[in-house]
Amino acid sequence: MKSIFSFFLFLTIYTSAFAQTSSDFTIDLARKFSRDLFESNGVLYMEPVVRVINSTSNSRFFTQAYVPTKVNKPYFRIGIHGMTGLVNDGLKYYSPSMPSQQFDANEMGKYIEYSILDQQITRLDTVGLIHYLFQNMMYDGTKGNHAGLINVPSRASTALGTGNTAFNLPHESMRTLFESHPLYNLPFIPQSLKDSVMSAINQFPEVFTLYGGSNLDVVFAAIPQFEIGSFYGTELLLRVIPPVNLGKTIGDFAFWGIGVKHSISQYFFDEYNAAGELIDVQDRPFDIAAQFVYQGTYLENKVGVTNADLEADATLLSCNLHASKSFRDIIDIYTGISYETIDIKSKYTYKLSAETQRQLGLLEQGSDVPTPGYPGDQQPQTTELTLDASNIRWTIGFVKPIGNFDIFLDYSVSRFDILSGGIQYRF
Repeated sequence: MKSIFSFFLFLTIYTSAFAQTSSDFTIDLARKFSRDLFESNGVLYMEPVVRVINSTSNSRFFTQAYVPTKVNKPYFRIGIHGMTGLVNDGLKYYSPSMPSQQFDANEMGKYIEYSILDQQITRLDTVGLIHYLFQNMMYDGTKGNHAGLINVPSRASTALGTGNTAFNLPHESMRTLFESHPLYNLPFIPQSLKDSVMSAINQFPEVFTLYGGSNLDVVFAAIPQFEIGSFYGTELLLRVIPPVNLGKTIGDFAFWGIGVKHSISQYFFDEYNAAGELIDVQDRPFDIAAQFVYQGTYLENKVGVTNADLEADATLLSCNLHASKSFRDIIDIYTGISYETIDIKSKYTYKLSAETQRQLGLLEQGSDVPTPGYPGDQQPQTTELTLDASNIRWTIGFVKPIGNFDIFLDYSVSRFDILSGGIQYRF
């Protein structure tokens, strides 16, 4: 009760603080609420783009498991490896959520501090306090005693899906939720505060839209790959892509990777016959190799109607065990199981949507850009996200040697299926 008493004493003394220009107050409140929505939903909107491009690039590592234990001089392979990621509905849509918090009187201490001895407020966070009340109202309107006054859509589009989804916050519902708040009917709250909050509610945007994406079904990537061998049955793999634009949905992408492949079959099968001659790979029963690849990627893009700036750095580790069998003058078949880990650090910088800015009077009606007298949102916000995930992938494919060239095609099955292929030159 001490915290509640201090809170209402503060209201009595500082009601005038809420009577500042209501539009400025409402704009600050809308920014906080938009940040809540973005962190609850916007990251889910953008995250599949980051996951898809990184999963696509984290593939296409092997075509054959045979690695000679020794060579008279090094051999090289240079290839272009193309990957096509197949986007399923699980990556196109998600279940949106309304940011909310159940009322707890003890939370008031986060926004105000009151000295009983000095009868003074020593710290206050006006907008933060009312923002907390709004979160209480969202809880009551979606999960509490007034559930149903605020409806949460069941499905929304990611940047890879399509179709807009809206959170509707009718002023009438908001007024009902405020009047039903535990603080509202206590005798300590002055009418002037109620009027100030009601004024903010009446100016608060009634619609917050979650915008649809590009309806992307496939994602393409092409990666140059360089391999050199062999040292005691071990090959070195190198990959690199300078910054390149992969289209509006993906944006600018840069990439590097390094890996080693080591022959396991050398410990089980003879590589030379009794006469000391090298056994042709096509006469070997099959070959097995283990491979470890470490990669790093950088992604930069402007996403969505709000042109949110996305920067994402990722590190990926892939460990695989694969086998291959060569059929003379026909094809080589290969397959493998991979365990992958990914660590993504994303940073999003965004403003209020143009629709919200128009509702707040920051933009002129019908305009998406600032004009004289309508400055737009001048205070971008930032959200950072760290994602750690793992995945198991099964790959099967074939390669057709033609002279010094190899043409290959394979399919990988995991949470995100990938069809890949390409051509490489051996010398």
